[in-house]
Amino acid sequence: MSPRPSTNGWVPPVVRVAAVGLAAAGLVVGAGRVGEVATGTAAPPTAARVAATQSTSYCTGDPFAGGEDETPTVDVAGSVTAQAAPAEVLDGLVEPSDEPGDITVEALTGEPAAPEEGTPRSGPTTRTLDELDEHAVRVQATQERAPGLLAGQSLEAGGKQVRGLAATPCPTATADAWLVAGGGEPGRQERLVLANPGGNPVSVQLDLVGTSGDDAERSVVVPAHGRSVVLLDGIGGTQHPQAVHVTVTGGLVVPTLVDHHRDGLDPAGVEIVPPTAAPARRLVVPGWAGGSARTLVLAAPGERDAVVQVRRLGEGPATSIEVVTVPADEMVEVELPADAALAGWEIESDEPVVAAAATTVQDDRDREDYAWSVATPPAGTLAGAVLPVDADSGLRRLVQVVAPEDAASAELFVQREGEVTTESIDLEARSGTTVQVDGAEAVWLRPTRGRLHGAVVLAAPSSDPRAETTSIPLLPTRVSVRDVPVTQVR
Repeated sequence: MSPRPSTNGWVPPVVRVAAVGLAAAGLVVGAGRVGEVATGTAAPPTAARVAATQSTSYCTGDPFAGGEDETPTVDVAGSVTAQAAPAEVLDGLVEPSDEPGDITVEALTGEPAAPEEGTPRSGPTTRTLDELDEHAVRVQATQERAPGLLAGQSLEAGGKQVRGLAATPCPTATADAWLVAGGGEPGRQERLVLANPGGNPVSVQLDLVGTSGDDAERSVVVPAHGRSVVLLDGIGGTQHPQAVHVTVTGGLVVPTLVDHHRDGLDPAGVEIVPPTAAPARRLVVPGWAGGSARTLVLAAPGERDAVVQVRRLGEGPATSIEVVTVPADEMVEVELPADAALAGWEIESDEPVVAAAATTVQDDRDREDYAWSVATPPAGTLAGAVLPVDADSGLRRLVQVVAPEDAASAELFVQREGEVTTESIDLEARSGTTVQVDGAEAVWLRPTRGRLHGAVVLAAPSSDPRAETTSIPLLPTRVSVRDVPVTQVR
């Protein structure tokens, strides 16, 4: 393996401001690093903020379409939805462009989009593509629709081989990502879906934790405007979860890890897992769905063993749950206790690690589904998520927010049927909270003090158990570009 762990979980403020300034000047700083999103970081009060006039992201499409012989036959009902930020969300942050804007959501086929005709006018604030296939999906917003744009993909899978609810954000393309999911039970499979939005083929190297020799690294070519699907069990084995490092040469990709389980003859859950945070000594995993089984997967991709402490974050003081040693280049699964007041986990380690947490739910007919929560970057200036519009209306929709360091506060904007309501969140240091947002179509988290991390969890209420759940991280969204004054040197 050739891991590239970072040595710090967070970017210091001075470095962060410098990175934003360089990006605005035309230099890309750390663009390939998951979690280092310059546009999601608050600018200093003295800097002028110029609204973003374009925002582009991608989703990987139906993970079970267009595959090879080992692809299970799955009935998928899915969609990709994009949502522009309402005026209330952006008020005081940025003034959107006066130019008319639009949102497009279209399959990435390589064919040029049809040119618009007539006088430019503002398009709708929401767009949805109701059918998923073997193509990735591009989401693009322009001018007044660009700042604060959210996009996400959701699907409900049915049939004899795979069933369950899954949802994930549509991220920007990257050259460097870590993904963690899966398990060692018989019938469990992890499928890595790589989408290439560019016009040239790209080479992708896969480094798997816990493998050695020729299996430790695998190279995959992803065609222009196409996808490649890799069954990770064939590389990393079937005895444990998968932790894979994706690095790209010659372009960018959009990676997701699809975890699905068939328990004997019964389908037992599915989730589409986005990238988790890069290896760090401190990580935060928000999002908790309760359930009948709870597991935290920790992987140490470096050359030294990692001693890791896991703490709960929720109502009441933070408490240590487990101290565990993760051997170098191996993974450890930690069983987590049930905790109704939980909102997330804080992970501290003496060596860089990657992490993700899974919750399994079970209904009264012994059917199962599971949700994966990933380690996230801080919310920055603005973070958010689109929620599945076609999910069962009986599922609870919960926004879970944690403050892993000092006391923090935020405004939570919740959109239901086009109407926006606002809730205030105030957290003590190392605590968390859960806000029920039933009926929500989209949520935005706008920090006003301190660092916050968050996720949205869909789960059945305890009084009406159903085997459907999913977790969606609240990720920083593009709001502005920095207007950097330029002074001529004589």
